[in-house]
Amino acid sequence: MPDSNFQAEQLWERVLPIIKPDVESKDFVTWIAELRPASWDGETLTLEAPFGLFRDRVKQSFLPAIQSAVSSVVRKPCQVSVAVGAFGAMPSTHRGHNGHGKPAASSSQTTVAPRQRERPMKTFEGFIVGEGNIMAYLGAKQLAEGGWASPLFLYGDVGLGKTHLLHAVEHALHERGRRVLYYQGEDFTRRMVEALRLQRMESFHREFRNADALLIDDVQFLAGKRRAQQEFYHVFNLLHSAGRPIALASDRQPDELENLENGLRSRFQGGLLADLAPLDRELRLKILGTKLKEAGVNLDNHVVERLSLQLQGSVRELEGLVSRLKAASSVVSLNDQALDTAIVPYASRRGPVDLDIVIDTVAWVYGLTRDELLSRDRSRRVAWPRHIAAYMCRKLTSASLPEIGHALGGRNHTSILRAVQSVSEKALDDAAMAAKLGQMEKMLGASPELRPRSEKSGARATA
Repeated sequence: MPDSNFQAEQLWERVLPIIKPDVESKDFVTWIAELRPASWDGETLTLEAPFGLFRDRVKQSFLPAIQSAVSSVVRKPCQVSVAVGAFGAMPSTHRGHNGHGKPAASSSQTTVAPRQRERPMKTFEGFIVGEGNIMAYLGAKQLAEGGWASPLFLYGDVGLGKTHLLHAVEHALHERGRRVLYYQGEDFTRRMVEALRLQRMESFHREFRNADALLIDDVQFLAGKRRAQQEFYHVFNLLHSAGRPIALASDRQPDELENLENGLRSRFQGGLLADLAPLDRELRLKILGTKLKEAGVNLDNHVVERLSLQLQGSVRELEGLVSRLKAASSVVSLNDQALDTAIVPYASRRGPVDLDIVIDTVAWVYGLTRDELLSRDRSRRVAWPRHIAAYMCRKLTSASLPEIGHALGGRNHTSILRAVQSVSEKALDDAAMAAKLGQMEKMLGASPELRPRSEKSGARATA
């Protein structure tokens, strides 16, 4: 009797091991296992692909095999539909499985790093896939699964996901019990110099001989360092000849790295070169949708669409925008006008916060116009926000007291200093005020480590 009482995920888990023997291993990992089961209505299984070209390849090459496997599981003829998925990261239905629906066995080995450091958990499941990064993503997945993509050379501008993919490979290999070495290019050079100085090169080489995998981020830092390149060439050959996975990340492809020895350049080019292209609109839309959901920020779809059209930049910059939106949502209601006046104009801004940005943002938060904030009005409705603006300008910019006074309507430095001190004292006694100031700082995207320090004046008042 036909059995149609499956959830889509349960059905797909039973279908995968039936398909696996009928397709090449790399095709299974690259195309089949990356599909997401979306729905099953008893007649049609709908699968989701990350984008159109991926969907088309699956339909052209693998749809009959998938349909046959689904029919055999439910014991009746059925249909399979493949569509492009909505917002979100690509899941991995076979994550932690050996292809037969069971957890993969792990050995007693542990992952090691050259030095202990805190890194955020970055996995393949959290990587958002689009046409501009699909080859990098699939290459990293292949490498982590023990496939053909070694050495893997990832390249692209900052903030597009190279480090995320290296961390994901590290995490996946760790889950399989592999011993992984993860280095920054500068760290490798520093470690080598230290080993030379202490005459411990044998110990240095042993560390790599004992590794099951090697991951190097920012490998471009080896360029121009002749001895470091020689040692890395030796390490690379040692691991590559032993069939151990190697993944490298750089801001440029090998041909564009100056002062790189030809032997090393040839090794880098000997595997899979995969670039991470600047974000297109579709990928920005996916990333914004996912990050907003994770942050608990609710925006109408048309607003998210509009942001994806207006904003450019890297994943990191989009994450910064989401942080500002989250901070702003706790202070004021987010709507089109709010986005137009206080967030979008500065969302892709680079460099330090300037006085105009601070003044405009504070005026917006308190429901004032810029002219009102800069006026001679001494009512508390206007005077207190003006004090806040003085405080924020002092804390977040490199401007001197006279410069802040000039920007705030021609006030003298004594008035500005009193305003800063009054807000500082209020924040010490009023937790709600301190929290509101903190939220405004986040809205302005000013993290403590990036704030410029004044060279023009003496001690600062702080909250």
